[in-house]
Amino acid sequence: MSPAMITAVVGLITIGFGLVGLLKPGLVMGLVGLETTPAARATVMGEMRAIYGGMPLVLGVFTLLAAFDPAQHRSRLTLLGLVWLGVCAGRLFSITIDGAPGLVGWGNAVLELAGGVLLLVAARAPSAVTRREEVQGVM
Repeated sequence: MSPAMITAVVGLITIGFGLVGLLKPGLVMGLVGLETTPAARATVMGEMRAIYGGMPLVLGVFTLLAAFDPAQHRSRLTLLGLVWLGVCAGRLFSITIDGAPGLVGWGNAVLELAGGVLLLVAARAPSAVTRREEVQGVM
């Protein structure tokens, strides 16, 4: 798969996560086993929409925009990849302290690790110009 395709897929998945968090925070809460009281509902929903909705949505949009030319956006893709690896590291730290998170938690860790690594790989791929120059130099 090309760096542009890898970047686009990770971007679209991240946008999907953000849209679910923004539009269906109760669904996200149910998946991770969170509950709220009626008195705190507005505050909790606001936090869910912000952290699980707004943040991944913006991360996904910037990832998707970088897919048009991953080599030109190496620093952006490196930052976005490191953000995903940081989320994964935080989850793994929690696992060591708090115990196994169940299937959803492990699945999230795998997705975070894969997304971070794939973005770092895409950020390091040679640009289309470099590849053309290499091909022309061979001929």
